[in-house]
Amino acid sequence: MTLQQLRTFLAVCDEMSITGAASRLFITQSAVSQQIKALEEEFEIKLFDKRGRRICITSDGKVFFEIAKKIIEKADSIADKLKATKSLEVGSLNLASTHHLAQYLLMKPLIEFHKRHPKIDLTLQSLDAHEIRSAVEAKAVDIGFVPDGTSILSPFLNITRIYEDRMALIAWPEHPWRKKDKINPSQLDGTRFVFASTPSSINDIAVAFLKRHRINIETFIDLGNIDLLKEAVRHRVGLALTSKLAIQEDILRGSLVELPLAGVDELSFNFLMLTHKYEEPSYASWAFQKILKSHLTKTKEERKWESHSLG
Repeated sequence: MTLQQLRTFLAVCDEMSITGAASRLFITQSAVSQQIKALEEEFEIKLFDKRGRRICITSDGKVFFEIAKKIIEKADSIADKLKATKSLEVGSLNLASTHHLAQYLLMKPLIEFHKRHPKIDLTLQSLDAHEIRSAVEAKAVDIGFVPDGTSILSPFLNITRIYEDRMALIAWPEHPWRKKDKINPSQLDGTRFVFASTPSSINDIAVAFLKRHRINIETFIDLGNIDLLKEAVRHRVGLALTSKLAIQEDILRGSLVELPLAGVDELSFNFLMLTHKYEEPSYASWAFQKILKSHLTKTKEERKWESHSLG
């Protein structure tokens, strides 16, 4: 039994004519008769009786009609849903990210995705890197985003580097070092610093750099997250060594400045995208990844332009 045979049977029932069904389906009368015969042989029933030049449905045919109608309705419903899914009229997208990445790298692509596909249910969870890895492995989320430097290797994951960031030494706009051509790390000795333990991987890079240059930190203030760190710097509590991505807009607005620290370009790290190796991405997932890629390309081009302008 095929769906085409059922559709042909229903067409004959509607038309009560082999000729009418053939014309409606754009096939030959012989093809209609063969399909009806195939159904009758498969189920060992008689679907129609001939009465002169006319046909009428049998009692078994009436039972078969109700069943066939439900099957075709269900098949059409599946086709409609698949079509809606492909066109992103229905569906969902579940993402998980560290707070830092969600705020400074994903928010604009997410807003753009929602504008383009408002009917897709969108969820973004803020988790730590280990929780994100587990969620992607368990297929609880479609895509995960984490900074590198965390233990995320897994036989179940595709790991894609999506963005390279670097550290930046930041200060308030009136800081006396803002006009220097270059600041050697040794000049930082005894300087007051503020830190953000979240995200921990970025904080670890900052602390390791200062220790490597044997810089004695006069004051060590941990403010928990980068937003509070930036606010503390603006209020002249101390300098900070943090993610360039997180302070780009602040620099453009003029509320913070980046100091020309020697060796800071070497303090680079990557942000990673995690997907399940054995799970076919949904249409919504593909659509978001396309928007994200476009946004990241634009962001990288802006950074190159900025570096060129500063040079």
